[in-house]
Amino acid sequence: MKRIASLPPLYREYEMSTNNARTTNDNVDTKTASLHRRSVLISSNPNSDSLPIDLILVYDHTNHHKDNDVESNHDNQVKKKKKPSERRRRFEEYLRKKQGLILSHAESNQKQVGFVKVHTPFDILLLAAENMRMRLPIEKIEENENDLSTSQKNQSAWYRFTESLKKPFRLDQSLKKDDPDYYTAIYSSDIDKFKYLFDKLRGSKDLYFTPTERSLLTHELLSRAHFDYDNDNPDDDQQYPVIIRPLTDPTAELQKVSERPGIDRLITKKAYECYFPLHESVRDDVKHVDDSELNDREKLKKHWATMRQCLKFQPLSLIRSYMGEKVAFYFALCGFYNQMLIPAALIGLIMFIYGISSVFSDRPTSDICGELGRTTYMCPRCDKTCPFWKLSDSCLYSKISYVFDNTTTVIFSILMSLWARWFMEFWKRRQAALQYDWDSIGFEEHLEPIRPAFENKAKKKGNKRINPVTGINEPYVSTRTRIPFFLVAAAVVLFMMAIVCVTVFGTIAYRSRMDYILKKTSVKTYSPIIITVTSAIMNLICSIILSQFYYWIARKLTDLELHKYQSAYDDSLIIKIYLFQFVNFYSSLFYIAFFKGRFFEYPSKYGDSDSANFTEQCDPAGCLVELSIQFFIIMIGKQIINNLLEFFNAMRRTLTRICFKRGEPEAQEQWEKDNQLIDFNSNTLIDEYLELVIQFGFVTLFVAAFPLAPLFALLNNIIEIRLDAWKFLSKYKRPIPFKASDIGIWSDIISAISYIAVLTNAVVIAWTSEFIPKMAYRSIQSTGGSLSGYVNWTLSSFSIVDYNLTDTVPEKIPDNLTICRYRDFREPTGPSYSQTSIYWNVLAARLAFIIVFEHVIFFIIYLMQWLVPDVPKKIQNNIDHERYIDQRERWASKTTEAHFKDAITASETLSKIIKPSNGTVKTLVNEDYVSSKHSRGRNRRVEAQLSLDNE
Repeated sequence: MKRIASLPPLYREYEMSTNNARTTNDNVDTKTASLHRRSVLISSNPNSDSLPIDLILVYDHTNHHKDNDVESNHDNQVKKKKKPSERRRRFEEYLRKKQGLILSHAESNQKQVGFVKVHTPFDILLLAAENMRMRLPIEKIEENENDLSTSQKNQSAWYRFTESLKKPFRLDQSLKKDDPDYYTAIYSSDIDKFKYLFDKLRGSKDLYFTPTERSLLTHELLSRAHFDYDNDNPDDDQQYPVIIRPLTDPTAELQKVSERPGIDRLITKKAYECYFPLHESVRDDVKHVDDSELNDREKLKKHWATMRQCLKFQPLSLIRSYMGEKVAFYFALCGFYNQMLIPAALIGLIMFIYGISSVFSDRPTSDICGELGRTTYMCPRCDKTCPFWKLSDSCLYSKISYVFDNTTTVIFSILMSLWARWFMEFWKRRQAALQYDWDSIGFEEHLEPIRPAFENKAKKKGNKRINPVTGINEPYVSTRTRIPFFLVAAAVVLFMMAIVCVTVFGTIAYRSRMDYILKKTSVKTYSPIIITVTSAIMNLICSIILSQFYYWIARKLTDLELHKYQSAYDDSLIIKIYLFQFVNFYSSLFYIAFFKGRFFEYPSKYGDSDSANFTEQCDPAGCLVELSIQFFIIMIGKQIINNLLEFFNAMRRTLTRICFKRGEPEAQEQWEKDNQLIDFNSNTLIDEYLELVIQFGFVTLFVAAFPLAPLFALLNNIIEIRLDAWKFLSKYKRPIPFKASDIGIWSDIISAISYIAVLTNAVVIAWTSEFIPKMAYRSIQSTGGSLSGYVNWTLSSFSIVDYNLTDTVPEKIPDNLTICRYRDFREPTGPSYSQTSIYWNVLAARLAFIIVFEHVIFFIIYLMQWLVPDVPKKIQNNIDHERYIDQRERWASKTTEAHFKDAITASETLSKIIKPSNGTVKTLVNEDYVSSKHSRGRNRRVEAQLSLDNE
């Protein structure tokens, strides 16, 4: 019994001659001349192609010479492997005969490479759209002029003010889509209202689907097409189209297929090299060309992928139309992030200017640089080898420290802690608006195909089991088999993190040794700055090298884990890479902020700089200045190096072609040019998101130490967005425009960072900055709130003779020196030098500040989450209206009316069978539905007695 609906016949105007399959200029029926489309949709040579090219398949002619006739023995069955050319022939035959696609071949004059141009007719696109549950336009949004004028009158003064600020950054009007706005609904062939828009939406059926929609639907068809089906059946009607699924027994037909379908499997079997949608052709100079004559790619290159437009908003709708939602969401996040950075950057700049302008009026800084600093000898930073030094040597350090650590630092930390959560909350609202505009609300992820790499490895193990979702007997790897690989991956990740920690300890040893050397030179006054800067540069270099090395290791570990689906593979890879990068780039900052100088040691207990028990100490001006310098060098240096690496990696193929293939003519056809570009895969966006999220961590986790971090991040991102735009449009193949409803797992990572930032900022203020000790001094020691005598209050005394108790007497003790000073709250007499009551009071104040700080911030955050909905009210109203239209049209469709008529007829027939006298009904019932356990496969007549209510 035939259960599968056949595909509709192809129209004459879509028929393409494929007799001369390997010629560049294809013989096309002359009737297709009326279907000639604009170059924005053809994306190729208009003179040789009369149908839009929705996808390009690339294959190598030389692979048919490879040995593919080796026999393999799996499950005691001998099966002869097919040649790539045979797989390719059967696959293309399936596409033509079973899916109705139109294929034509072309060859390259430069290499032994062949191309297959794929065109999908309109009716096939509709079938695929219905099976994918794609949302298509259903009703035009009519703008009421009265409502528009009323809304303009009711606009608040704040709205008009913000709009006036945005006006210089608005996009050129030519970048706005001319299409009218429509309500959309999930497409169904039963709803006639969809059909009215086929010709009216953009002028003809050929223009109904956008190029990205055509590429996406074509990719879906190719992902479900088979290349190993039984082709011996002459009855083509009995063959099953992949895009139509059986209504009953969904696994019956699929079990006939011995292999999983899809173009990706053919790539792993070397039948094809790659596939991609075509880029639109670009003219050499479009600066002086009118925008109405430009295609989408030329518009993007002219108005987006250039530094001349770096201060303009991004054309997100055009980006989405050209590259798909996944790429568009990344650029939307970058643009929104930059907008949120503007107020943070302005506030940070104001804080920085205030610090510079008031540094000379700061009393603690004046004491360190004045008479107190010149007459106070500080204890050596290490035992035996380190020299004594004067407090005034920290004069420059103290001035820099005050610029970043002043009374405004706490205010800025509170604002940035709130900003981190505000960013996520307002991004949710922005994301909801984009989901509505891009028809991504309620987007349903389709069942993913199995990763070909997983399938190949699983087959070698010989295990299979029935998939509980699809009911198909699939290759299977048990959890018990995978657990050792997960443990190995976890161990390697921890080991690499340990290596990062070793590099941090190496920089500690470097700093202590350089301090000993520089203190004996003429630059001893600047030795703290020199040591901090050079050690930060060393740490940055180590971090960059380790990150590149670990990226390769993370891929190998994720491959070993044998993930069945690509999404699980990507998530596992992202988590590994981010955890390592978190430790790699933040470990030195965490050490300085939370651990340096806080091991409760005092002079004669510091240890020798060459020993393993050496304890590094902070400068009398505090550790915050060192944290600021380390932060600045790592963050800015990483951004500069990453941008340079991105540029040279993107230019690598171009430079190679120029240097080594100078005499070779350039490709003439668009598909040949695109084939020379870099592949755009899931890892491409992973790299971009990772860079953005690492920067977000810098801006939020330790922003108290460097208020200019948002400003430098903003300046970098302005360049980064245009660099990425240039790469994606010029150096990468056009991506498959996959649908997406959000930014995926990155949203969870950013949210986690925003919560951690509250705690880190609280600890930096309480533990690293001078805010709490200064507040304690004002309340305990000072009169009138003055900081006079604060520096002396924070310094403890150590008797020189007590060095003899531990045999750690330093070299070259100054004459008549009996005591030296060090930064701590300890008793002035030994031998234990225990902490004073002031130390415990300050410690209690620090802990109390952390608790109060994070409780207040989290309370404000939860209050904001409760008051501000994730979806703006206007967007929610539009969503509800679309649902109303969808339900209304489904109930009003002719198919629904026909179903009701059939149901009424069946009901009337049933009512005639009922006997009013005794309520007995005679009917035929299939016992398979009554008691299949006892009499499966047998049908018999049964008589059911119904007791009717005769009251």
